[in-house]
Amino acid sequence: MRGSSAFLVLLLLAACGGSTEPEPVVPLERQSEHFVFESTSAEATAAEMDAGIQLAEQHYAAILALVGANRIPAGKVTVILEGDFRPDRSGGYIDAEGAAHLSRYRADLGGYFGSLAHEIAHALRYTYWHRFNVGPWENFGYLEEGFAEFVAIAVHPEKAGFPFYGYPPDVITAERLIRGEGIPQQVMRDRHDLNTPCEWQTYPLRASWFRYIEEEYGREAVLSIAYSEVQTTDERIEAVLGATLEQADAAWEQWLSARYAATPGAAEIAQPYFEKFANEPICVEGEDW
Repeated sequence: MRGSSAFLVLLLLAACGGSTEPEPVVPLERQSEHFVFESTSAEATAAEMDAGIQLAEQHYAAILALVGANRIPAGKVTVILEGDFRPDRSGGYIDAEGAAHLSRYRADLGGYFGSLAHEIAHALRYTYWHRFNVGPWENFGYLEEGFAEFVAIAVHPEKAGFPFYGYPPDVITAERLIRGEGIPQQVMRDRHDLNTPCEWQTYPLRASWFRYIEEEYGREAVLSIAYSEVQTTDERIEAVLGATLEQADAAWEQWLSARYAATPGAAEIAQPYFEKFANEPICVEGEDW
C-alpha cells in the first residue's frame, strides 16, 4: 500500500508539473522620461514597478513647478526597490551614486511609496550637493532634511508614509508641542546627530519651519536658503529672512499654534495618530538633548 501511495503521489506531481523548485528571481526594470526603477521579482511586483514610476513622474512634475527648472539636474533618477522593510537598514536613503532606495512597509504605513516624494526631493539635489560641496556646511543636515520633507508635503500632501501617515501635518506637529515633545529649532540646527534617534520629532518640526518661512517670507526665501551657493551659516539664513533665527523660530511657533487653533476638532484629529504610535521613541530634554 505504501508503494502504491508513493506511486500515486508521483503521478499527481507529474500532472501538476512535478516541480517544487522556487520561481527563478529575475531582474525588473522600468524606464520613463525622468526615472529608472530597478528591482527583482523577489523584491517587487510588476504592478508595483508600474505604479511607482507613474507616481514618480507625477512628483517630478510637481517638484519642477515648486523649485524651477534651473534647479533640476539633467539625466534620470534611479530608484531601487529593496523589498520588505528590515530593521537593519534604512527604509529610504540616497546612495553614493545618487540613487534612491526604498523599502516596502505595510499598506497602512505607506507601502512602498509613502516616502517616495521625500527621497526624490533628495535625489534631485544630488548635483547641487556635489557642485557646492555642501556636506560640511553649517546647518546642512537640518536644512536638507527639513527641505526634503517640506517638498514632500507640498507635492504629495495626502502621502500615507512617515512621519504623518495621512494626518494633517500642522495638527500633528502642533500637538507634539502641546504635549511637551518639541525640540527647539536651534537645537536641531546645532545637533543633526538627533536626526534619526529623534525622528518622530525632527522630521515634522523642521518641515513645519520651512512651511512657515514660505508663508511668511515667500517661496524664494525658502529656495534661497535651500539652494544657497554660499555656506548656510546662521548669519546667511538671517540675511535672507531679514530677521534673526530667534525671531523666526518664535514666530514659527506662534504661526503653528494659530493653525492648530483654527482647525476644528484638532485634538480629536490628532488623538488616533498618537495612540497608534504611542510606543515610538521620543527624545526628552535633559536626557537626549
